[in-house]
Amino acid sequence: MSTIKRLAKNSGYLFFSGIATKLLGFVALLYIARYLGPEDFGKFSFAFAFIYFFSFIPDLGIHKILVREAAREPREAGKLIGNGTILKVSLSLAALALAFFAIALLDFPPSTKNVLYIASFGLLLSGASCYGIIYETKLRMEYSLFFNLVSKLLFLALVFLAISRNLTLPFFVFASVSATFVHNFLMVVFSKKLVNVSFNVDPDLMKKIIREAIPVAIASVFSVIYFRVDVLMLSFLKGDLDVGFYSAAYRLTEAFVFLPTAFTTSTFPLMSKYFKDSFNSFGFTYAKAFKYLFSTGLLLAVLVTFSSEKIILAIYGPEYQSSVAALQILIWATALMFVNVLVSSTCVSSGNQQIISKMAILATFLNVVLNLALIPSLSYIGAAVATVFSELGAMLFGMFWIRKNLLHKSLFREAVSPLTGAAVISLLILLLRPYTGILFPSVLSIPLFAAVLYITGWVDADDRDLFSELISRSRL
Repeated sequence: MSTIKRLAKNSGYLFFSGIATKLLGFVALLYIARYLGPEDFGKFSFAFAFIYFFSFIPDLGIHKILVREAAREPREAGKLIGNGTILKVSLSLAALALAFFAIALLDFPPSTKNVLYIASFGLLLSGASCYGIIYETKLRMEYSLFFNLVSKLLFLALVFLAISRNLTLPFFVFASVSATFVHNFLMVVFSKKLVNVSFNVDPDLMKKIIREAIPVAIASVFSVIYFRVDVLMLSFLKGDLDVGFYSAAYRLTEAFVFLPTAFTTSTFPLMSKYFKDSFNSFGFTYAKAFKYLFSTGLLLAVLVTFSSEKIILAIYGPEYQSSVAALQILIWATALMFVNVLVSSTCVSSGNQQIISKMAILATFLNVVLNLALIPSLSYIGAAVATVFSELGAMLFGMFWIRKNLLHKSLFREAVSPLTGAAVISLLILLLRPYTGILFPSVLSIPLFAAVLYITGWVDADDRDLFSELISRSRL
């Protein structure tokens, strides 16, 4: 029970931070999408998709390794952050130079190049991200909440300013980069309250960090390709309009990924420590995390699938009607991501980061092949289908490896009840929607889903104790 309580406590700030910042970011993107229209919004999305291909260079897996090592050896945190920052600043400069060279080399229109140059300056800001491990390992997520809120509020304010002054696309890209700068600046300033960062260069430590980070870096390279290749292939094979329709749906589903990311960000230091000190706690944490993430992702996917038209029309307007089908498909890729984020976190925390490299390579291969096969005939619908099957392939591979080589624990029973609940609420929505609309059956589905989990025995004694503890604390 102490493990579960710590998970709940450590995740609280991150969940609230994720909800607040994603909401603010989503509102900003909504105004950008409506102001620019599908074609220019497609260019906005393309700019960051292009720069994203260079974003793995400033990190190369270093951040994850630093968090793991700082969690295992807290007294070395200042030294780890200092040496990690030196490495990442050097890599950031290299990434910026490569991005500038690629932009100059490729045959983009001058207006597109200007936007890409502005977006590329965001690569320089990655050097300060090592300071984030302070707040993760010391479980001071209230700082992260503050940094995220300030940066997203600034971004939203700049978006409103641009719209009121009738400014053009480059300013919106500048606004995004500026918000990231403010976030990282605050992260560095407030770090002095928690850790004394040492910049004494330790070549042996740097070599160890790089050696451990290489498998994560390989995974990062292929993840960069995987997460943005669909947008680039749509742009080259179809055009900006198709990218706009796809990106509108993708942005919505991408916003939900903060849920598993927040959870695993807070549990990663704990799992790293448990793997070293208490393997039973490590396995217990993994099993509980799978239960909660799998069921949450599945419930979300069902509700969004049936509500997709209402969501698209309410948020983007009728000109984005074509995004409905893409959203109905992509939300299932998001549900699979809930599990894949956990699988990746489990592998790295246990020192098996080479597995996430293989997962990323598999997902990228599937995605590229399926995009080549499906985009020419199905456009953004084909890209969405390719994403779902790529996530599924990575999930099956990762979970099979963990069961066979690490924890030897089957999670089949943990998945049956949520799948049963998903079938029940799907039937309910199909029966009631013609008479009541989508809102009432969607709201009713949540307690019904929980009831199915309880009746089938999915909710065990530990879960009941946890929920009772959370309820009692919320009343205080």
